Amino acid sequence: MKQKLRIGALTFQDPLILCGTLAILLYFDASSFLRIGLLAAFLHEMGHILVYIALCHRLPYIEVTMTGFCMRIRGERFSSYEEFLLVAAGPGMNVLLMIWAAFCVSQQATIRMSAFFAANLLTGAFNLLPIPPLDGAQILRSLIQFASDK
Repeated sequence: MKQKLRIGALTFQDPLILCGTLAILLYFDASSFLRIGLLAAFLHEMGHILVYIALCHRLPYIEVTMTGFCMRIRGERFSSYEEFLLVAAGPGMNVLLMIWAAFCVSQQATIRMSAFFAANLLTGAFNLLPIPPLDGAQILRSLIQFASDK
């Protein structure tokens, strides 16, 4: 039986297993690569959240699971253009962060900034795969719907 913990707009599935696993992984993360990857995933979701707030003027529900973060839209109705903006905001945030990291690396190369660049590249590219429930499938669906609306 799955346990859920809700704190405001955040829902944690199986919070004890999630926190325990995360604590163990972070304890052994001497290189900080896990932390950097989690930061890239968090900032990816922040891209979605910022566009959602701009469109709806309130916070969405966020679900945190063992596989990552997921924004729940609460059955909102969006135009195909708004849906595209909302879904593309996550990978778009990763692209912006990659550009910023590339600039920083060009000024002074560090392993952490290079890892931040790589984490954003991998997070953004992975989420663009056209496989549900990833962003790529939703982007493809909204583009098809937008083309059929015209």
